[in-house]
Amino acid sequence: MPDASACRIDAETLADLRAIVETGDHTTALDIFEALADERRVLVMRLLAESELCVCDLVAVFDIEYSKLSYHLKVLKEAGLVTADRDGNFVTYSPTPCGEDVIAVIDSFV
Repeated sequence: MPDASACRIDAETLADLRAIVETGDHTTALDIFEALADERRVLVMRLLAESELCVCDLVAVFDIEYSKLSYHLKVLKEAGLVTADRDGNFVTYSPTPCGEDVIAVIDSFV
């Protein structure tokens, strides 16, 4: 592995950068980016910014099968971007605080 003399940066900065790489603290970010690597899931996040929604609401908006939408919501939930709450016969989804941050980033590009 090259030492700092082979780099433009100083040894302390190089050590700090190596520590970032070695900690593996980027896994949460990877989960979020993987969850957002689908156009439908990005759109779901934008819709959830407007209102909490159930799968049946989203099926009506997207006109796709219930099972496909449930899968997309599961991916978003596993990434920590949405939360699910039972409301009678319906399971409603809303953004988590992290999901709200992600929506703000998405909105900055729109």
